[in-house]
Order: sequence, then C-alpha cells, then structure tokens
Amino acid sequence: MRGSSCVAVKAVLLSTTLLTPAYAEDVKPDTSLDAVTVYATRKPQTTFNAPAMVNTIELDKAGNATGGTLNDILDHQVGVEVEGGPRSSGQTVSIRGYSDSAIITLIDGRRQNFVTGHDGRQFIDNSLLKSVEIVRGSSAAIYGGGGIGGVIAFETKDAADLLEPGDNFGVDTSLLIRSGNNTISPIVTAYGRTDNLDLLGSLTYKRSGDIETGADTELETKERILNLLLKAGYTFADYHTTSFEMTAFNNDGEEPNNPSSTGDVVGKEITDYQFSFKYSFDNPDNDLLRPQLHVYHNRTETDEKDLTGPNTGRVRSRDFRTIGFTADNQSLVSFGTDHNHTFSYGIEYYADELNSSSTIGTFDGVPNAEADFFGIYLQDEIDIGTDVGTFTIIPAVRYDHYSSEDNAGNDQSDGEVSPKLSVSYRPNSAFMVYSSFARAFRAPDLTETYATGLHFPGGGPIPNNFFVPNPDLKPETVTTVEIGAGLNLNDVVLDQDTLQLKGAAYRSWGKDFITLDVDAFGGTTESTNIDNAVLFGWELEGTYAAGPFKARMGISYIEAENDDTGDYLRNSTPVTFVSDLSYTASSISSVFGWKLRAADDSDKVSSSDTQTDGYAVHDIYYRWSPTDGDFQNLTFDFSIENLFNTDYVKKGAAVSEEGQSINAKVSYKW
Repeated sequence: MRGSSCVAVKAVLLSTTLLTPAYAEDVKPDTSLDAVTVYATRKPQTTFNAPAMVNTIELDKAGNATGGTLNDILDHQVGVEVEGGPRSSGQTVSIRGYSDSAIITLIDGRRQNFVTGHDGRQFIDNSLLKSVEIVRGSSAAIYGGGGIGGVIAFETKDAADLLEPGDNFGVDTSLLIRSGNNTISPIVTAYGRTDNLDLLGSLTYKRSGDIETGADTELETKERILNLLLKAGYTFADYHTTSFEMTAFNNDGEEPNNPSSTGDVVGKEITDYQFSFKYSFDNPDNDLLRPQLHVYHNRTETDEKDLTGPNTGRVRSRDFRTIGFTADNQSLVSFGTDHNHTFSYGIEYYADELNSSSTIGTFDGVPNAEADFFGIYLQDEIDIGTDVGTFTIIPAVRYDHYSSEDNAGNDQSDGEVSPKLSVSYRPNSAFMVYSSFARAFRAPDLTETYATGLHFPGGGPIPNNFFVPNPDLKPETVTTVEIGAGLNLNDVVLDQDTLQLKGAAYRSWGKDFITLDVDAFGGTTESTNIDNAVLFGWELEGTYAAGPFKARMGISYIEAENDDTGDYLRNSTPVTFVSDLSYTASSISSVFGWKLRAADDSDKVSSSDTQTDGYAVHDIYYRWSPTDGDFQNLTFDFSIENLFNTDYVKKGAAVSEEGQSINAKVSYKW
C-alpha cells in the first residue's frame, strides 16, 4: 500500500491532538451521539443498543448536503463500499463484501430489485432523501431472501421534516453546482399541512457532463435528470393514517453501455416510476394492534441506442417491473415492569418481471423472465431487567418460497427457512455486549439464471463468448456467527464530553455461493455455485464529542475464500479507514469539517478481478447557516472532494474515480 496505512495512523493521531480542552468558543456542547435505528429489529431504538452494527445518516447535515452521487454520501461509512465507478447510473452499494441481490435495498419500504447488467438500482436524487439507514449483517430472518449482507434503507423527506414549529406551509429552493462533472442542479420543494392532511411536492433537475478523474482523464458522460417526488398523508379517527407516494425519474444521458468501463458510447435513457399506498394504525393505548399495510409498484425502463461501434444505430430496451405487498404488526406484552416482549410478525409478497428487445438480434444478457416470492416471519424481542443489568433476547424465523421461469421454458423453484438468534447484555448504560447466529439465503436473480446471448466478442485465439443459462442454479445460503461490544462514556476528558465505541467480528460459512464463471478460451459465461465458501471480517467505529468538536472514525476488513480451493472471492475487502472531524463555530454560524477515506492494497482478489493499489482521499467541507437575523432562512454549503486530486481505483473497478471536485449548494427557505 502506497502510504495509506501511514495516513490512517496520522489521522488518528491528528484527531487525538485536536480534541483537547483548549477551545475558546462559548458554545453549549451538543454531545448526544444516539442516532435511532428502525430497521435493525423493526423496533425503534438507539443504534448503540441494537444487537447489530447499524448507521443512520442524516443527509441535510453539514458534510452531506453537496453529495451528488451514492459515493458522496456513503463513502465514509464503515463496512460499506460504493462500487461501479464514478458514473452515477452504474453505482451499487456493497455491505460487508456483498452487493446487488445479496443485500436488500429499500426506498420508503419499497424493494429495489432492478438488477440487469452493470447498472445500479437506486433511481432517486439524493436531494429528495432525508436519511439513509445501513444495517450490516444477516437480515434475512425478518426481511427475506437477499438479506445476506444487510439492508440499506433510503427515506425520503416529509412535510413534518421541513416545517418549523407553528408553520403550516413552506417552500425550499436550492441550487447545487459541482466542478468534478460540471453539475448544475436546481431543486424546488413545497410542503404544507392541516390538522389531518400533509402534502409535499419536490422537483429536481440535474445536468452534468464528462467526469474529470484523478488520472487527469475524462470519462465520457452526459446526464439530464428530472426527478419528481409527490407525497400525501391523511390521518383520521385520531390513530389511522393513510399515505400515497409517487416518484418519477428520467435520465437522458450518454455513456458506455457498461458505466464502469470506457467502451463504445450509447445514448441511454432510464425512466423509473414508483407508486405506493400505506395504511397504519398506532394507538398508544393499544399494545396488541399496530398494523402496517403497504402495496407498491415499481417500473424501470431503459433504452440504449448505440452511438459508436459496430452496431451504431441499434436500440436495445429493458422493462423491469416489481409489484409488492407487505402486512406487518407489532404486539407488546409485559409481565411486570422488567419483563417485556415485542412480537413482530407479518407476510410479504412481491413479483419481478423482466422483458427486453433489440432492433438488431436480441438484448444479449438480459432475459425475458419473471419470478414470484412469498415470505412469512415471526420475531420476539424479549427485554428482561435484572439486578445485574438488562438482557435482550431476539429469536426470529422466516420462511420464503420463490419460483421463476423464462420464455424459453426454463424454470426453478425452492423454499428456505431463515432463523436468527441475537442476545445482548447491558449491565449499565455505559457498556453492552452482543452475539448473534443467523442463517440467510439468496435466490438467484433472473439475469444470473436465464441470461443468454453474446457476452463479449472474441479476438485472436479467443472465440466469441456467450452466456449460458443455468436453471439448476441453487440459492446461496450463508450461516453467520457474530460477536460485538459497545462502550458509551461521558465526562471522559472534559466535562460533558462523550465517547462511544462499538465493534464486531464475524465469520460466515457459505453453501452454493453464486459466482460468474467466464471461460475465455471455451467461449462461455455461466453463473455457477461454489460448494463451500468462508468469510471472516471485523469492524470498529467510534465517535467522540466535546463542545464544538466532533470526531467519527471507523476501520474494517473482510477476507473471503473458496473453502475447497483456497482461492479468494470478490467479497474480500482490504483494510479501510474512514474519518470525519468537524468543528462548530456558533458565533459565526459555521461548521468546518474534514473527511478521510484510506484503503490498503486490494491484493486478495478473485481470478477474474485485478489488484488495485491502496489510496487515501481527503475532503473538506464548510456550512454557514444563521439561526437569526436577515439571513436566518439561508444555508450555504461548500466542499472540496478529493482535495489533492488523488488518482485511485476502487477494488473491482475498471476506471479511476472522480478527481478534485469543488462543490457548492445554496438553499433558501421561504
């Protein structure tokens, strides 16, 4: 590694030096570190107390507001990688080495199942989001197939998030610019509420161009994105709430068919529509009935017209649809004040359908196929208070059944049981320890099972390479054991300061791991199963707050192997260090910050991947947000990402990441 380990160590030492009693600002300390998680166990609780590694990111905070892509908002999260290069349409999230169908991606509770080729699956502008929650580790017991690596849940803004106390109507306007890809993005959001009704409408336009990399090259890219969010909620009879939501996304751009490559350019139009309707009943006096019903429909269409290369003029189209329904309930049962049960249970059904066409031949690698999934789960979160502390025991089990078929008559079906048991112990508010055992599975997605057609053209001794469908592909199952501990201390160095640490180590045993087997000289590409795989990882994160100073740091590592051959798998991730240091100068209504991401050499790679060098990337940011006076409705955010224009390639990628980008966002609330 070219100095990244040294950089990480220096960052730790620097932060320790900075966090001393010698600060002069007369600022009331804000030392609360208790973010709340909803998705970890379906019961709201602090991320510290949850028997899992969880992060909740608030996107409107300083340092996050100028993020234009997934990479910008997730790059400094422990155990998380954003893969696919710097083009936004190809970026996907990896949690603990698992990505795509091996993690569950949600937007306001809707599954994001779009997986075809090299494109991403999240079609919503970051400006419409209020938070992102990341649950790291096996989550299939309550969320079903695909929850091997965890859950990433995006939440959009509501009127209540934007209205000031006493206000019933408001309008937010903002303008974002970024130099790294010549982005300009105006955003308008209007919102209001009455006694029973709340409404929100938000429209974002984004225009961007070629991406300037740290290698002083340009990645040919053009994006013209229009994103609409409409939400309406109505409360009746005090405790009954219904809500409707619609998102519409259109990206008319130009880039390679594979956004992480430098190949021939296509005119690519992506259109995504999502509709959902929810009902909930939440009477605080009724402990047994807290039902939530959710029905939704997603449709993603892509049209790709070859602008260069041997197939110039060809148009290839994809149409991916998901319909889903969930019904959940929670029942609270108490046996005295120190023995409580929270039962969470429900059912889920969703169906995916993929269709493709091409004006020349077929859309290679994109099958015409469909799949159905049904799941039912039960979880009991048991809290027991004793004289020596609080014990939490969480047994959970879920059964899922899936079936799929393509238009050539190939089909498959299977059912899986996903059990999980978590146990945590908190002797006091300052310390917690937990352990968990979980079995999770992932059904093969439609592309893995049924892809046909040309993968890539041959040359010289290498023949043309063709996809081979594999309807006998088995679901991959992973058994994971995890242990972790947390420390939460006050008045550590200074009065009213706070230190919070939490870490975990885990080991997973995989059966029938799904991998892409590319036989270059045989001319075939086929998804196959690896009989046995083993994965080991660890992660540690901590936050320290003292008056105007706040420091957040984390480090993680993942090693994955074929247990039969000893070959490394693409899940392996090198030692990666992240940090975020900030200083709040209340007297001038300002926040100053510095971020670092440093990774070691990625040399434990699969036979189909290439090694990448280690790197260290620095960002700085600033926010000015007056709380009174003539400018109290104005917020100015500024950042420089990749401050030193570092040339680096992330593990598994084929192109350099974005170089130095100077970003600014001006927001005004009317």
